[in-house]
Amino acid sequence: MFYDPVESTFYAWCVERLLTSSSAAPYLRDGVVELGAGSGLPIVEALRRCEVPVQVRGFERDPESFRMASRLVALKAPPGYSVEPGDFFDQGLDGPERVAIANPPYLAAPTGDTSAPELWGGESGAEVTRRLLSGPFDVLMLMMASIADPLGVIDHAACSGYLVADWCARPIPFGRHSREPVVHRRLRELHAEGRAFSSEAGYLLAGVTLLRAGRRGRLTSVGRESGPDGFAPDANTLDPNADVLRGVMAAGASVRRGP
Repeated sequence: MFYDPVESTFYAWCVERLLTSSSAAPYLRDGVVELGAGSGLPIVEALRRCEVPVQVRGFERDPESFRMASRLVALKAPPGYSVEPGDFFDQGLDGPERVAIANPPYLAAPTGDTSAPELWGGESGAEVTRRLLSGPFDVLMLMMASIADPLGVIDHAACSGYLVADWCARPIPFGRHSREPVVHRRLRELHAEGRAFSSEAGYLLAGVTLLRAGRRGRLTSVGRESGPDGFAPDANTLDPNADVLRGVMAAGASVRRGP
């Protein structure tokens, strides 16, 4: 099972940021569903710090990770957090939740035959993220990596009717899995195509909250006002937050064309 303390801590902070936004509260009433609970630690930490009484269902298909998460939830999780075995896309799309969260796998490689197949995000690194964006949720909080076709992901979100409501980013150093030869070669190809961006030492990881246009509610504390009738702007509304995020995620391109 993969665990990175830097990335896990940042993911927990991004989840906490979402859960403590008063403007997100209307969307949270029906709970939150999570793709890939992993160890369960990020959500346990986020819920314990923010003390928000929200139901969170995590799905984990890796047996070892599920066993670890189940033990942690039983010992330390606040009421309302549960982890279920199985595939999110088979079991998590038809529930009552309007909000989904995830740190989806984003390492790019031609196939999942790598040292850490659970981190494989397809040939561009963004396939799982794109599946989430094509789902039924009103609000998504996703981790987006600058080495996994971030501009294409932002465009896909817009085509799926989402506006960028909030985002924050931090650098992540390259680790042994991202330096693996098969991943390294694919990242160099993506760099050459303008679909991956990094510095000499690492890349950017952003926690991005997306609101599907036309849904009721307000996300005013994260910079997106709803209209006077209580609806969010429609899909044709300009999205300056997305434009800024594009620039930030591509900022590493001028530093180096490879990991």
